[in-house]
Amino acid sequence: MTRENHVERDGKVASKVKGRLTFRIAAVLFIVSAVFELIAVTSGAPLFGAMRDGLVAIVYHLIYIGLYLYLGIGLWQAKPWGYKLVFLTTFVYTLDKAQYLLYRESMLAGLMGQLGGSRELWEMVDKQMVLQAITIVTLLIVAGWWGFAIYTYYRRDFFLSQQENLNTQTVPEENNDGT
Repeated sequence: MTRENHVERDGKVASKVKGRLTFRIAAVLFIVSAVFELIAVTSGAPLFGAMRDGLVAIVYHLIYIGLYLYLGIGLWQAKPWGYKLVFLTTFVYTLDKAQYLLYRESMLAGLMGQLGGSRELWEMVDKQMVLQAITIVTLLIVAGWWGFAIYTYYRRDFFLSQQENLNTQTVPEENNDGT
């Protein structure tokens, strides 16, 4: 690397690597997602064709809380394990949404649970149209996850450069006698 690709801060040389702001914003959003999962930790979870409650739902939400929280920390600190966790979380999320889409009964059960006392409203709605809309939105969200994973792959130097920055030596300052 040439000196032109570096910025000097506090006597240390740091690389100018693209992606820092994007990963910082994503980190905050993942931590916010973990908080929302924590708020919903006792709510049902759509798993394998039914809404699961109790311990199964709590474990489901705890898994996502852990993934989102660690992913947020790993992205914020640009840790190499944060880079890898992007792909693991994307894979887990994709599998979860695939099983969600395969079991349309769980989609309907989830909607019925969210409507609560408005079941008569549900009777007036075309269920197939609602399921199609949910399917499209779910596929777009999964595509967004994969887009972020691809972006992360192309910006992998951000994670490597952060590790290298920890290993850089301080830039020697010149003494008054010219040495």
